Amino acid sequence: MHANHPASAVEPVPGAPSRAVGRAVDYIEANLSEPLQLSAIAAAACMSRFHFARTFREQTGLSPMEYLRMRRIERARHLLRTEGQRVCQVASALGFYDQSHFVRWFRRSLGCTPTAYVRAAVPSGCQPCDGAPCR
Repeated sequence: MHANHPASAVEPVPGAPSRAVGRAVDYIEANLSEPLQLSAIAAAACMSRFHFARTFREQTGLSPMEYLRMRRIERARHLLRTEGQRVCQVASALGFYDQSHFVRWFRRSLGCTPTAYVRAAVPSGCQPCDGAPCR
């Protein structure tokens, strides 16, 4: 989506993302570990909350908060797989309220717990967790 961010990030709907959305993505990336609110992200984009949320969804296909959760889960996968951090450390480092909040979102996103992911992870991604493929 943006030159400074991983290729796995959401691809924009055809057409280049606006500068405002680019500023918002940069802000999100710089503050993944902080508790972020839509109003702060919109302010970084220099837009009202409502106009920003609509523009962001039109250009990325996700709401700003969905995008934030997606980026946090992608970062969590990296921290768990390559840096060997513990689940509680990752939850804290990425701004989740607590470990159970992190585990809940991780499972919703990938279909397995962070611990199961670590046990089954290979460089190309998640392998079957508890007998079912990750989503």
